[in-house]
Amino acid sequence: MSVISDKKDLSGLNLSGYTLIGGDLAKAKLSQAKLRGANLSGADLSGADLSEADLTGADLSGADLYRAKLSGARLNGATLTHCDCTAADFTEANLAGAHLSSAKLPSAVFDRAQLSAANFTDCDLSSSSFLNAKLSGGIFVRANLTDAKLDGAKLFGAHLQDANLTGASLRNADLNAAHMRFARLEGADLLNASLSGADMSQSLLLSTNFETANLRQASLAGADMQSAMINGANLANARLSRADLTGASMEESNLWAARLSGANFNDANIKAANLNATGLNKDFALAEFNDLKFSALTQWDNGVFKRRNVSAAHAKTIETELKKRGFFSRLFG
Repeated sequence: MSVISDKKDLSGLNLSGYTLIGGDLAKAKLSQAKLRGANLSGADLSGADLSEADLTGADLSGADLYRAKLSGARLNGATLTHCDCTAADFTEANLAGAHLSSAKLPSAVFDRAQLSAANFTDCDLSSSSFLNAKLSGGIFVRANLTDAKLDGAKLFGAHLQDANLTGASLRNADLNAAHMRFARLEGADLLNASLSGADMSQSLLLSTNFETANLRQASLAGADMQSAMINGANLANARLSRADLTGASMEESNLWAARLSGANFNDANIKAANLNATGLNKDFALAEFNDLKFSALTQWDNGVFKRRNVSAAHAKTIETELKKRGFFSRLFG
């Protein structure tokens, strides 16, 4: 181990299965090296060049990878828990099924990386970049993703419960069926993102941008969406029960058959929005929310459309909700 640790040019060498615990490999050249199953726990790899190296199943727990170069590297199933990967470059690397919980990854770059089912629980990923990365099934529970760049990322079925995405950019991201309960997305940009079937219940969505996003069948129950931008979004069959939409702009949005019981529309903009099959008609809405902004193009629920265009079971559900105390904030008794 000591002989290897003393060498700084190990490019292309086969070191699979080697034990290099705590080794000094700072700024070492390990590009295209074979390190499958190697034990590099606690090693100093700061500034090291591991581009295109094979680290499949390697143990890098507690290692120092500050500014390390891992572009194109293979880290399938590797362990990087408690690592310091600040500003490390993982561009186009393969980390499918890798374990990175509690790692420090601020300003790390994962652009176009394969990260399916990777575990980032409790990680610091502030200002990190995941442009067009594949993150389906990824685990980001309680992760810090403030100001992260996730434009075009594939996050289908990802776990983002309690994650902090304040100021993050998720334009055109695929978040279909994502688990995002209690997540924080204040000021986040989800322009044209796809969130069909996503669960964002109880999330903090203050001033979040959902313009032209697909939120069909998404759950936003109890979410704080004050001043959110939701213009042109598709919210058909979405759950917005008890959501706070104070000051939100929903111009030209599609809310067809959305669940709106207990939602707060104070000072909201629903100009040209489609409210058919929601139970929200003009008289009821203006009696409860007299500062609601609407236009001649706003499509209110007229009952007839509802009965003709939704299933009998769904129509019955809407009628039941209308009878509940507290529907639209106390209006219906």
